[in-house]
Amino acid sequence: MSITYRELASAASTAGFTRNFRHLLPVPRFLVRGPFMPGQPVPKDTKLKDRIKYWNIVPGDFVKLRGDTNGTLHEVHKVNKLSNRVILKREINKAGYVPDARSQTGLSVPYAQCQLLVGKYEYPPEDDSTEPTLKNVFASRLTMSKPYYYRKGGFWIWRRYAVNTIPRLPNYTDWTHVSIRIPWPKRNAITRPDPTPYDTTEDDALAVTYTPPSLPATFLSPAPRIPTEQEYINFLYKAGKPRIRPSDPIEVHVHKELSNPHGRAKKQARWQAFQARQKALLQEYIDAEYANLAGRTKKEARAEATWKWQQRLADDRKAELTRRWRNRGEEASLKRKMQRKQRKAIRRSQKLRNLVLEEAKNQIVPQAA
Repeated sequence: MSITYRELASAASTAGFTRNFRHLLPVPRFLVRGPFMPGQPVPKDTKLKDRIKYWNIVPGDFVKLRGDTNGTLHEVHKVNKLSNRVILKREINKAGYVPDARSQTGLSVPYAQCQLLVGKYEYPPEDDSTEPTLKNVFASRLTMSKPYYYRKGGFWIWRRYAVNTIPRLPNYTDWTHVSIRIPWPKRNAITRPDPTPYDTTEDDALAVTYTPPSLPATFLSPAPRIPTEQEYINFLYKAGKPRIRPSDPIEVHVHKELSNPHGRAKKQARWQAFQARQKALLQEYIDAEYANLAGRTKKEARAEATWKWQQRLADDRKAELTRRWRNRGEEASLKRKMQRKQRKAIRRSQKLRNLVLEEAKNQIVPQAA
């Protein structure tokens, strides 16, 4: 068992929970070897022994990078469990920060370079200050409880704790037995705005506007006849003389327009109909040749009918290609191009005809023939 191409392409996920451990499976080499199209991102992965099984940094957490003396705070946007990378949003603790579309694509850093934010804590006054200072405390070492599978939600659950922090908390002295629980980030609830005059209200959307057809009272009475499609079209164009009732099930005539024509079943049906038409056409040619053998055997007549049928298919194919070429505007484009060439040639001849040279030295007027 190995990773599929779909899982490799969507490895950078915004999910804050672990449903399975498929990220520990090997990745086939042909998926990361290429070749790739220009501009296509090249998927990457790490060795199996280096991949992290239980991720304690998930989207929505706040982290800082190791070695950053300024303590810049970053928000985790995505995590890539195949490459052990964490995708961060742009810096958020700047004055006047306003999130934009570019903030969704930030810096990609290794998992080991991130230090998880534990929270904000008060520290004693520093220097000449009398007020306590509020600092961000980050976990320098993490631990976790025993994970268990939550069947109702379909994912794994465990608790994460900070064993050591930077800077160290002043209230804790024995760091060998103290661990601070770090809660998981919470998802913001989706807020739905109030409908505007351009939106459909819930009452109008749930209103029943279809009147079912009137059926006979008993099973012995004949069922009402469903109007044909042409009658339905006439009813739309000639509303003065309706031949159908508003309660008739006329929706059966628009199912072709509302259905997807590019589905696999529709394509297969069209292909089967095309093959059936070709077989029927071949049988027509064979029957026509059998009807007038003219001294030939049936085998010879069938061979000649097959040859005529193949020529007919080739002619139909050429006619279909010509029709498509004309429908997509190639004929009109060629016509416009020829007209432009003619106008260009006319302008060039007029320009040469009206050309007048200024009088200058070393000019000779050619003698008349």
